[in-house]
Amino acid sequence: MQWIQALEEKGYCQIENFLPIQHAERLRKNIIVNNHFKKWNLLTTPYRPLMNVKDKISTTVIDKQRHIQATKAFNRRKFSFSFYRSSNKHAKQHGQALLHKSVGEKVLTLLKKNALIKGELQDSFFAAYKKGQFISYHTDGSAGKYAFIYQLSTGWQKKFGGQLELYPQKIKFFKHVLSPKFNSLTILKLAHPMPHSVRLLNNPKHKHRITISGWVE
Repeated sequence: MQWIQALEEKGYCQIENFLPIQHAERLRKNIIVNNHFKKWNLLTTPYRPLMNVKDKISTTVIDKQRHIQATKAFNRRKFSFSFYRSSNKHAKQHGQALLHKSVGEKVLTLLKKNALIKGELQDSFFAAYKKGQFISYHTDGSAGKYAFIYQLSTGWQKKFGGQLELYPQKIKFFKHVLSPKFNSLTILKLAHPMPHSVRLLNNPKHKHRITISGWVE
């Protein structure tokens, strides 16, 4: 298969129409419509919460400050990120984990079927990006043998940002850019390794940049 050859030779591949279209549309709708504050955590780095506020609950004040800190580091070309990740803390309450794990298991099955791995799903999660969020240049280290990013964004335009940038030659000036394309799966071979980043978001509020990401071993 062409995607296997690309994965082994280039260190990455993109598979379009990964799930049946009705399944993909229903999954996206469930994420957007059945929203709840306990389902999401803001992830940022560097992370220096306000010293005079107990950082037990993610508040608007703390989240804003954390995003500002991450953006300053990003502008200084330091490793940084700011995005929302699905929370495992209340997984039993909202049942969200069952949705992203089901996709992770399908990725695992695909790779096992083609004799690329013998392991298991290491982690999976939803990621959501709002205007001004990003992930700077990085590698996933030893998180697993392969990383995967499944796109659930629709009607995406280049001006919205949020493109997945891959650096197959490990050089920041040479990159391959993948725009968020609904129902497409990108797989990265971490032994390559495959540095990557998510371009700064400039999306309107009604355009959701949502992915299911994770690692398999």
